Amino acid sequence: MRLSPDGGATPAPRTTGDRIATKGAYESGHVFAGRIDIPIIDWRHYLEEQLDMHNTHQSFASRQRMLNFDKDASNQVIWFTDARPSGPMFDQTPQALAAMDQWVLHGVRPTDRCFTTAGAEIASGPTVWNGILDKKPAGACTQAFPIFGTSRTVAGGPIEGSIYACKLQSVGAAIDRGVYGSWVPSAADRARLEQIFPTGVCDYRKGDAAKP
Repeated sequence: MRLSPDGGATPAPRTTGDRIATKGAYESGHVFAGRIDIPIIDWRHYLEEQLDMHNTHQSFASRQRMLNFDKDASNQVIWFTDARPSGPMFDQTPQALAAMDQWVLHGVRPTDRCFTTAGAEIASGPTVWNGILDKKPAGACTQAFPIFGTSRTVAGGPIEGSIYACKLQSVGAAIDRGVYGSWVPSAADRARLEQIFPTGVCDYRKGDAAKP
């Protein structure tokens, strides 16, 4: 990690990802591009209020990658179990395994669901996660479990996080396009952004410049 040499007055130097390494990651299968046809129950505890790396948007990043690949994510089911307040967490694994058994052996596909801290169902069905990957009104599980963004999605990046080397646009162009939402930078903010990103910021509309 390269830090500011004077505690932040001078921006830390920017670095560029190695294109050969990125190409190798794609070609070796280390990058999940959405091509998968096995049954998946993506079950996780909701840990957004804890200092934990398992941020919940990853379930939907995977779903969006599947949709990008062939417009079909029907083989993925998303379950969340609440972990609030912090403490003992209910283990939904036996229920998920039983549901998977029915799915694989008998073709009975489970549905998207979410559960309380005690493991009781809050809601289930095809609409419970509405509002995350579409512009529909928020579903019951979406309302119960807010999905937070990342530094990249705040900067205009896609939820699937599928860009490893972005093509650039000027800071001014990004501001004029409204990339940063309702935030309106002052002249000082803009000058600071241009100091930090002298070659420009990501233009996520143009896809991954490092993709083979």
